Amino acid sequence: MQGPSGSSGPQGPPGPAGPGGSVGTLTVLPEVNRYFYLSPTDIQLNSPVTIPATQFTNDQGQPVTEFVTLGPSSYSSLFLNGILQKSSLSRISANALTLNAMGGTIYAGTSIILEIIHFSVIMDP
Repeated sequence: MQGPSGSSGPQGPPGPAGPGGSVGTLTVLPEVNRYFYLSPTDIQLNSPVTIPATQFTNDQGQPVTEFVTLGPSSYSSLFLNGILQKSSLSRISANALTLNAMGGTIYAGTSIILEIIHFSVIMDP
């Protein structure tokens, strides 16, 4: 059996101060990738429609094999005929853009632009 605790003693002296520090300089670097597609035919959105990344071109007009820089440090925007769309209209993977079944028609000749912005950070001490 343990007896009652005694009274607390005086507080000890404070410890030594830790080293000073700073975060340094943080530089946020955005990387923008845009992908372009012109619909050659009407697209009916009665069911999901998948457009492979290989059907898109980049800012330089070159064909692409995938949508790069997708990830947790990026966001994407979809534009149909130059108008920003709700995120619920599409799903994006590295290999394809899928337009969800929302009803309606995307007409032949309509521009579909996917913009992906990726952020990285450089820390200088």
